[in-house]
Amino acid sequence: MSDVVTVASFTEPLEAEMARLRLQSAGIETFLAGENARIMEPGLGPLQLQVAAEDEADARAILADPGLADQGLDARGTEEPIDPGPATSESS
Repeated sequence: MSDVVTVASFTEPLEAEMARLRLQSAGIETFLAGENARIMEPGLGPLQLQVAAEDEADARAILADPGLADQGLDARGTEEPIDPGPATSESS
């Protein structure tokens, strides 16, 4: 990545990793600045999620979208529960 921009900062490593994975799953290359420093010295400043400048708008849009789960929707975008299929019983 030549020109990078910080699209989010995190104090919690797990939140940073989840955001990074969301962007990577959308095909956006990411860099987590401060990741190595926090391994050596926990609590050392925020983690900065960075992307290429040309991906900034897409990255910010993805991070701003709460996703289907937070809207009470399933993966199909409907509020109907997904049928898990017939129940199986185990006999002992």
